[in-house]
Amino acid sequence: MRQAVILAGGFGTRLSHIVSDVPKPLAPIEEIPFLEYVVKALKKQSFDNFVFLTGYKAEQIEKQFNQLENAVFIKEEKALGTGGAILNAFDKLQDEFFVINGDTFFDIDYDILEKFGKNKPITLALRYTNNIERYGFVEIDDNFKITSFVEKSSLPKDRIDGYINGGIYYVRKSALKPYAEKFNGEFISLETEIFPKLLNNNQLYGLPIGGCFIDIGIPEDYYRAQDLIPDWISKESKPALFVDKDGTLIENTEYPHGKDFKIIENTVDIVKQYAALDYHIIMITNQAGIGKGKFTKEEMQEGFEGIREYYGKKYVEFHDIEYCPYHKDSVIKEYAYDTILRKPNPGMILTACEKLKIDLSRSIMVGDNPDIDNIKLPYLNCKIVKEGEHQWI
Repeated sequence: MRQAVILAGGFGTRLSHIVSDVPKPLAPIEEIPFLEYVVKALKKQSFDNFVFLTGYKAEQIEKQFNQLENAVFIKEEKALGTGGAILNAFDKLQDEFFVINGDTFFDIDYDILEKFGKNKPITLALRYTNNIERYGFVEIDDNFKITSFVEKSSLPKDRIDGYINGGIYYVRKSALKPYAEKFNGEFISLETEIFPKLLNNNQLYGLPIGGCFIDIGIPEDYYRAQDLIPDWISKESKPALFVDKDGTLIENTEYPHGKDFKIIENTVDIVKQYAALDYHIIMITNQAGIGKGKFTKEEMQEGFEGIREYYGKKYVEFHDIEYCPYHKDSVIKEYAYDTILRKPNPGMILTACEKLKIDLSRSIMVGDNPDIDNIKLPYLNCKIVKEGEHQWI
């Protein structure tokens, strides 16, 4: 049984002037309680055991879900924090379980997170953002081990993007046992007290993963969720063919741009094959030439439109184009950043996953350069093709 431990005890102070008669997880989204969307999404991914950790207006949450099979409700009589709420429910936890914030919608593939985190103490689902000024960010190494949590007050000046805590954790119960043995019913935060200790003991991992993300904790995002969540739920999940531009879609001359390019015909055959299988077709391309002053954004876009036009004549549509103009050696200051948007980092892939409902477990990245196009995601199938050939290397 796949178990979801849902943190649903918050007061929702920042929403209190908008939604005052229900706890924050039950705030209505198009007249349906927010947490209903979360639970329905979980049930679609084989969750069949639910532990609701409640506090403020707990009776409303229990009433809303009291017909849900294999559900238990554990109310904290005083504020215990995220860590305290989980430790308070320790006897109800399975050997492995997922912790999910009850005021965050992050539509990830739980199979991917579970497969990666299976033999690890705790794994956080990380979301890519280009707005670290709001969140701070999480640093990971090449083995996806978390090395630090960087707070908003300590942001480096040479960073524009990063990974943030997505509010979903895959947990082995044994990792929390030492804390449960010492727990005496006092307030303890999972994020600020337990996670740093696990990090220092090399027990904390972070997996970048894509999907629609919204936290309804502030009015601006709550209003945005009214359209975003119902629209996202209505979409069909499809795999994607992510395809590189220079050297894969077109011949790789030095800083190609504009409409002066030559299509690689064999790649057309590959793209048509996956378009016929109803894959999303998405171009993923580093465009450091912008930052290095080799061409303008307008000239880059002209090239994109030329490729779209050519493929359109072959009855193939590009559903999205993601590009990275940044490079640490850029001569134009606004682009002189090292960024996880740039391949082989996965920023562009993850950005696309917030726009389109993508089945990452069945998706493929195709490129010509093994150093750049083997994307740093352990679950993404990356294929390298030699220019002018059909077959993967």
